[in-house]
Amino acid sequence: MPIVSFSINKSLLEFIDKLVSKNQYDNKSKIIRDALLRLMSTMDIASIESIGDIKSIDKTLIGNIVIVIQNDPLILKKLNKIENKYKEQIVSKDQHFQGENIVIFIIIEAKIDILQNFVVEVNGVEEIKNFRYLIMK
Repeated sequence: MPIVSFSINKSLLEFIDKLVSKNQYDNKSKIIRDALLRLMSTMDIASIESIGDIKSIDKTLIGNIVIVIQNDPLILKKLNKIENKYKEQIVSKDQHFQGENIVIFIIIEAKIDILQNFVVEVNGVEEIKNFRYLIMK
């Protein structure tokens, strides 16, 4: 398999390291491969001629987010602060209390860069037990 090398900013590296440390991925390479495969499945890569074409993609996507946290007011406060920042993009939010945990379901409709920022901010909350998201066209 060919080897590819690239530079990323510190916050993205921390995000990748967190995914590996939470055992969601075996290593950093698998994260990058998965992200590229997801990108290829969400847009018509064959029609992209240059880097400029990628930057011109400005479509609204729908994200389905599932978060599992311990039922703790301090953790909820952290998430509520993030949710308030993105309140214009959040279409729906449901919370289900399951024993000592809370399962939160969020539907968000936003441009890809805003959706990405939301996911990164939520995933930055260290106390999250489980975090999954699905991005749809």
